[in-house]
Amino acid sequence: MASFGSIKQEIFDKQARKQQYQDNIRGLNAFDRHKKFLNDYGHHFILWLQLLIMEKRNLLEKYCRLKLTKTPLEKDIGRFIMTEEDDMNHSWEHKLVKRYYDKLFKEYPLHK
Repeated sequence: MASFGSIKQEIFDKQARKQQYQDNIRGLNAFDRHKKFLNDYGHHFILWLQLLIMEKRNLLEKYCRLKLTKTPLEKDIGRFIMTEEDDMNHSWEHKLVKRYYDKLFKEYPLHK
């Protein structure tokens, strides 16, 4: 079992890293901030989009094979791949970038 001092130090270190990251982000202009987000976290979203495309392709193939009506297909395609559990396990930085991408690509119809 961890001692109170070690837990306190771990929390302090986590908050210090978070503050340092926030200070670094605030010091950048919009273009540099965008480049940093893409370099640091863009690959997560690229992989996620590839999974989403593969999932839609599989659902479309299933639709063509089974000749389903449009309603179940639209429900299946509109589903979001990430679960609520995946959303809860992200770090502060990942949440910040997700919020940034949600604002950046809000015109695309990717909904839960």
